[in-house]
Amino acid sequence: MKFNFFTLLSLFFVLNPFFAEAVVLSETVDIAQTSDTAAKAKINAMNSARRQILVDVISKYADKESFDELMSNTSNEDLVNLISSSSVSNEQISSTVYSAKITMNIDNVAVKNWLNENNIQNWIPVTESEEKFSLFIVVPNGIADWAELKRIARETNSDIETISIVGYQIFAKMPMNQRNNFTASIREVGWKYADNAGVLQIWK
Repeated sequence: MKFNFFTLLSLFFVLNPFFAEAVVLSETVDIAQTSDTAAKAKINAMNSARRQILVDVISKYADKESFDELMSNTSNEDLVNLISSSSVSNEQISSTVYSAKITMNIDNVAVKNWLNENNIQNWIPVTESEEKFSLFIVVPNGIADWAELKRIARETNSDIETISIVGYQIFAKMPMNQRNNFTASIREVGWKYADNAGVLQIWK
């Protein structure tokens, strides 16, 4: 069955709830830690909760094998920057033990940037904190064409956010301020593009 542009565009919105609404990534865990002092036990509990929450949540939105390796090589101090807010309830403290129910909200943008910087494929939903435009891309050579576009995006310091892939058609988003550099670069290597009702169509 052959789909036209507008049929595929409708699938774009139906298949992808992240496009229309930001998703808050959050989790609550019960943690108990023992150490020389209650203060040290609390620090260990917060570090343990943060690491557990990041693993549980982000592993659903990223290549698991690569992500697990990155987590094992990342310090607790660096992981702090990936959390936007946290709250604690049901605290119980003794001279050497700390336990609590800890909730943490993940900073989607910080996490996505972190994963992208480490070349880890991910689908982290981001908030619409900056104006973005939509792309409809046809890749006749499949993954080879898509890899070329992703390479061009990296070389122009652009960030293509994949929304969905339907056969040889890809829907994506990109910050508006990166559009000119990106389109100029893909034109130089033979890609064609046109604006269709605000959606940038790209093909060879």
